[in-house]
Amino acid sequence: MHAGMRSSMTVQSVAVLGLGTMGAAMAARLVDAGLDVRVWNRSPEKSEPFGDRAAASAAEAVEGADAVLTMLFDADSVRSVADDVLPAMHQGAIWIQSSTTGPAAAEEFAARAAEAGVRFLDAPVLGTKAPAEQGKLTALLAGDDADVDAVRPVLDAISVKQVRVGAPPQASALKIAANAWIATVTAGIGQSLTIAERLGVDPAVLLTALEGSAVDTPYLQMKGKAVLARDFTPSFEVTGLLKDVRLAAETPGVDPTLLDALATLYSSTADAGHGDEDVSAVWHAFQR
Repeated sequence: MHAGMRSSMTVQSVAVLGLGTMGAAMAARLVDAGLDVRVWNRSPEKSEPFGDRAAASAAEAVEGADAVLTMLFDADSVRSVADDVLPAMHQGAIWIQSSTTGPAAAEEFAARAAEAGVRFLDAPVLGTKAPAEQGKLTALLAGDDADVDAVRPVLDAISVKQVRVGAPPQASALKIAANAWIATVTAGIGQSLTIAERLGVDPAVLLTALEGSAVDTPYLQMKGKAVLARDFTPSFEVTGLLKDVRLAAETPGVDPTLLDALATLYSSTADAGHGDEDVSAVWHAFQR
């Protein structure tokens, strides 16, 4: 089997590299689904909850695995790990690259996988901590149909929706567009709550006024109430979204005016000590 997987084969063993908020939740879902799971994280303490499934190195984690799922912070983190794991992956294994790296890096990783004889899926996900823990992410998938079919047990464990968008790096491009929207609406929530308060209106009433309207969303109510409670427990950290906004700003042909403003807001939030808090902490940027 490990001399090369036929396209009709279904993944049974998975290595998960990166056990941050999302990676740990996804790995736990894969364990619960009965897959043979190995995990690795640069900081070993994050691997401890997985007991003897934890590997001492990334290369050890991927040895013999049918698929390798990377869920790391950025492109540089993925590059560093790829240097170690691509030579250790067996010919025909599938690399499920779920880190948010931007399309240029996704294209680079697809080329590196092909050179190493490894199959590649550009597969970032939409969703934060709770959906990851519940297996309710949306998987964005760019790659061969046979590879998507082969990793179906992984997709079924971590997601309730899959969106196919052709070949790499289209899924990573879609993820950047989606996260630019998340950055925009989250900053808008912080701004509008602040405007209401500065004008002498109870900001909670703003959420009531918008509830049920055409512009209301579950996200508005959830994040708005979190801001009112000053509860910035991270589901998606400010530093992560800031990285994605900067990736979006690199998009050729896109006017950077709004993205530059968003980068300033999230950067000032991080600089004020809120980088590890939830993205709704961008509210702090409007309190100056």
